[in-house]
Amino acid sequence: MTETSPRTTPAPRLVDPTFDLLDRPIALGGADDQLLRGAAPQTPLLDGRPVEDPRLVAALSVPHVFTRAEVLDRAAKLGGVLRVLGADGASRLVIARAVPDHVRAFATLAGVRIGLLVVDEATAGPEAAVADDESLTIRPLRDGEDAGQAGGSALQNPVRSVPSHLEGTAVEGGGQVRDLDRLMRDARIVPAPSRPRDADRPALVLDGSPVALAAAAAHLEGLLSAD
Repeated sequence: MTETSPRTTPAPRLVDPTFDLLDRPIALGGADDQLLRGAAPQTPLLDGRPVEDPRLVAALSVPHVFTRAEVLDRAAKLGGVLRVLGADGASRLVIARAVPDHVRAFATLAGVRIGLLVVDEATAGPEAAVADDESLTIRPLRDGEDAGQAGGSALQNPVRSVPSHLEGTAVEGGGQVRDLDRLMRDARIVPAPSRPRDADRPALVLDGSPVALAAAAAHLEGLLSAD
């Protein structure tokens, strides 16, 4: 009688396309590579307030070209912000069609980095991009909207006087709306580290269909352009 060994389930392949796109090239000397161009702000802000000094207005009303290091810094910090706001209990990150392209890139990279299913209204299809109770939504901050006081959080007071590059953008979820500019400038929020996950895990929705994490790199790279 021949004994047969029990079948073993192969370990899942673990990947992080944001590490391959950002962290690894930086470690190899590519921190200063120009990767993404952000449009000039229509209303320059500093510390969350409109700038009135003509010299500052002129200095801030120009497009910003983000290096690879800056893209990683913004995407990882946004990932940290989303985790603080409850991303660990959310299933999806919905990105509104109306956000600027550089915000779309940061949000997509952040969502993939922390393991959320990213649903971008610009590419996911109308049926897939509907937010639900388990979603966080990144969208433009509406005129007159008070997105800084809800919830009694210790995160209400930013502590860094630097541009966040997410001015005029909000994150909505759990019945609350938060001003991302304020949260991105809070130095107490730790950026999200790279964490490899199951390569077959859905990472994006494109044209109504899920895209696995292992196949997400091409879309992520396509979001980045300094031209």
